[in-house]
Amino acid sequence: MKILHSLKMKMIVLCIITSIFLSLLLSYQIYRFMHKSFEKEQIQTVTYNLDLIASNIERELDTLYQMVLFCSTNTEISRFAGGMKNQAYTSYPISMTAYEQLNAKIFNSSIEAYINKIILVSKTGEFIIQGKSYGMNKDVEVCKSLPYFETLLNASDYEWIGLQPELFSSSHTGTHSLPIIRPMINSTAGVINGWLYIALDPSFVTGKLTSHSQAFDSDYYWLIDDKAYRYEDGSFKETVLSIENIASQDNSPLIYVTENGDKVKALCISTRNAPWTLIQTLPDPENLFSNNEFEKIIIPYIMILLISFLILGFILKHTVSDPVTKISRQIDLIAGGNFSIDPSLETSDEFGHIGRGINVMSMNICKLLKQQLETEQEKRQLELDNLQNQISPHFLYNTLYTIKWMAIIQNAPGITEMLDSLTQIMKNISKNTNSKIPLKDELELLNHYITIQRYRYGDSFHYTCTIEEEYLLKNLIFKFSLQPLIENSIFHGLSTKKQPGEIHLHVRKEENDLVIIITDNGIGIDKEQINSILSSAEDITEEQLFRKIGLKNINRRLKLEYGEAYGLRIRSELKQFTEITIRYPIMFQEEEAYV
Repeated sequence: MKILHSLKMKMIVLCIITSIFLSLLLSYQIYRFMHKSFEKEQIQTVTYNLDLIASNIERELDTLYQMVLFCSTNTEISRFAGGMKNQAYTSYPISMTAYEQLNAKIFNSSIEAYINKIILVSKTGEFIIQGKSYGMNKDVEVCKSLPYFETLLNASDYEWIGLQPELFSSSHTGTHSLPIIRPMINSTAGVINGWLYIALDPSFVTGKLTSHSQAFDSDYYWLIDDKAYRYEDGSFKETVLSIENIASQDNSPLIYVTENGDKVKALCISTRNAPWTLIQTLPDPENLFSNNEFEKIIIPYIMILLISFLILGFILKHTVSDPVTKISRQIDLIAGGNFSIDPSLETSDEFGHIGRGINVMSMNICKLLKQQLETEQEKRQLELDNLQNQISPHFLYNTLYTIKWMAIIQNAPGITEMLDSLTQIMKNISKNTNSKIPLKDELELLNHYITIQRYRYGDSFHYTCTIEEEYLLKNLIFKFSLQPLIENSIFHGLSTKKQPGEIHLHVRKEENDLVIIITDNGIGIDKEQINSILSSAEDITEEQLFRKIGLKNINRRLKLEYGEAYGLRIRSELKQFTEITIRYPIMFQEEEAYV
């Protein structure tokens, strides 16, 4: 399991993930590029193809229009179509001449193969029939019975109604044709001589489509007015089509064509001389991959990328993984207590800088261990010296005890009381090494101190103490932190006062803090002295020196121990009073013994 979390394994995993990510990203970008290039190429190809098909259709439509015009302007055909007033002019030779003229025109025309049938009817009812199927006498009546006959005949221009069932089908014609019915107008007199019916075969259009190779799976559609036809298996089949324009940056006539719910992109073109529209769908871009073109391009890129990452992994192994392994091994040796240095770690790169740091650390640890050993030896020696020095305090206690009994024998109770207080203070100084003691013990030491000062100053001051709640006596405070404050009140506040002074110590709780307030009615302290006492200013008088050192040390000690919210606060008015507030956090320590 350890190897799975190693830097080497992480680097391998990172390289693999990065390689896969970049391969996918590269594949996606190449796919997008090829997709856009393919679509652009297909748009150009389809546009060219449609232009060519439309040009051929327009050219042959012009030929068709010329044929219709020929039937109206040709002298022999006009003579036949207009009819004659006497029988001589309507005899067989006139009909035959008109027939031959029409037949020659059709035969020499490029659209001969697309004309299923032409029926030319004269003003007086004679008719000429040409086309792929044999003519019959009833053909004229069949044409005249068509529901769209009058509409097409009376139209001001060519009217296109789409593909209709072939009226005169044969083995040479299809099942549908495109009907054209036009009046025969005498160009000189401007009167209608007869009418012309042409059944145009759909191959007129399909022939152009089959002669052009269709790219991939493109589909062709032919729109005639409101009718749509799909080119399928060499013929047109009517369908329902919806068209939606597409905004294109290169102004290509792109549209969306939807048939049977399938929506595809397509290009369209309209013929110049007929209300026809040709549509060709764009090939599906996914066909790009059918000929393995994408694979041929992307696989070499991926192989190059993978080889690059293998080379990168080899380089990273020698430049990163191996140095890290050596550094890790050296750290394990140090953790096991082997502080020998390894010069091979100190290479010229950043890892060499780390290696030099590890070697320096090893040397420093060796020095520190040596210093620690020397310190421990010195400490043991000091403990021995301290044990020997215990003789002096015991000698002093015995001496004070002797003086006490001499005072008792000589009936001097004041000396006895002072010696008791002094002995208790000295015992606390020498034996109790705790820096924090309960408030109760500190007040007892303070009482011993005040007892001594009363004998020194007589009845020059009166001391009182108020404790609002008894449990506060268990709160821990610094040892000898109250004595300097009382001493300040006695020496500097009341010593020069003629009347007896008052010193009051008040203990209370404020939120989660212990607050001790010491008030005296001495001479007071001005604001400059207060700022000097609690600041680090150096310009102080000798008279202020001891006062400042004691109060400043207590204030500084509290702030270092508990934070800036704690410490001393001095409030005073000259010749009125001085109030010193000391603030501690509420903190208890159970079952701790104090001497």
